[in-house]
Amino acid sequence: MIEDAARQGTEAGGAGATPPPGPMAMCPMAKMCEGMMKKSPSGLAAMVAGIMLIVVGALIFVEPRILVWLAAAALVLVGIMLLVMAKLIRRPGIQLRDR
Repeated sequence: MIEDAARQGTEAGGAGATPPPGPMAMCPMAKMCEGMMKKSPSGLAAMVAGIMLIVVGALIFVEPRILVWLAAAALVLVGIMLLVMAKLIRRPGIQLRDR
């Protein structure tokens, strides 16, 4: 796709035309993404998540009633997230109707 865009840019402008900017120059988030790719990912977050899952699994094995509380908490959090997303989705629709 990039090659096609470069070919179209050179065909349309002829030999003296400047080449179109590369994909990194066109993307507004290119510098941030480039910085993220240069850093090596830390395994600390994965280790903490793994330890937490082992601890929760052991607690559920010892006291199965904890599973009910965890499921209830997860459902409440998902419900809150859906309400927030619905509000975010409705906001642009309301602004378009007011115009």
